[in-house]
Amino acid sequence: MTVFHATPYNIDAAGFYFESLCEFEQKSEAHVDRFGCKVEEYEIQFIDGEDAELFEACNINQSNLNTWFDEIELLSDFDKSNLYYLQAVAGYDLQQALGKVNDVVIVQSKLLDAASELFDECYLHALPDSLKCYMDYDKFARDCELSGDMCEFEYGCQTYTCTNANSI
Repeated sequence: MTVFHATPYNIDAAGFYFESLCEFEQKSEAHVDRFGCKVEEYEIQFIDGEDAELFEACNINQSNLNTWFDEIELLSDFDKSNLYYLQAVAGYDLQQALGKVNDVVIVQSKLLDAASELFDECYLHALPDSLKCYMDYDKFARDCELSGDMCEFEYGCQTYTCTNANSI
């Protein structure tokens, strides 16, 4: 289970831990400082769980916490890596990124491997056998990266490559 902490901006109040939006709403509704005044604003911190990188990339705070629980937490691992790319690498805002999650083409491999596979599938058949041994996959991969067509990134201790980085 994922654990969060709501740290109040009011220095006269202690924070609280929560695991769901419902629990956050219940605790924050009844939360008062030491003078009995209602606490209204919190910094939301990710304490324990599997999606800390995604939480950070999405800039989750009190105003968009419902998006985390209603949409992001329900995504498949594949879609979470797409969302991470759109947020942390491509720089989309959260709502734009959620709308484009299905537009991203990401493979779980290094850029060199993805570029080599692309070349083999699309171009290798057109080369005469006598020239195939001269193909430099490292340079092709570098060209794909420099042109912005492909982008390698790390997420969740895995290496991914976005193969349609220019067309999103």
